[in-house]
Amino acid sequence: MNSSELYYIKQQFILGAYPALASLQLPDSSSSEYIPTLLYRVRAHLALADPASALVLIPNDTENVAIRAAAALARGGEGLEALRDLCVEIEGDEDIEEWEKESVRVLAGTAFVRAGEIEEALETLSGDGPVGDES
Repeated sequence: MNSSELYYIKQQFILGAYPALASLQLPDSSSSEYIPTLLYRVRAHLALADPASALVLIPNDTENVAIRAAAALARGGEGLEALRDLCVEIEGDEDIEEWEKESVRVLAGTAFVRAGEIEEALETLSGDGPVGDES
């Protein structure tokens, strides 16, 4: 996420400009900026408590772990197990970019807090993975 446009989108998200981000025009799906922009748009809908609109934006066949995590968060309690699985999947996978791993951790941590699983959220956000996954 290096372009000036993505920097601006991230800045707007941090500042809480969720309505503007929710209506963002997505770049072409072949663009390197497509996934990060889609993720911020989906997260804006989630921040506005509009998970149905977030789910509509997400392609069913996405391979991207951050987008899959956003979809799991949008599904509420039904998505908790998928988020746990994604947290395990990203650990040690060198093919997944660091920003994607961080996005998965933040989205999973958010879901765990909402579910009242504070310890699991803290473990996930620290990068140690969900509690109970130690083998």
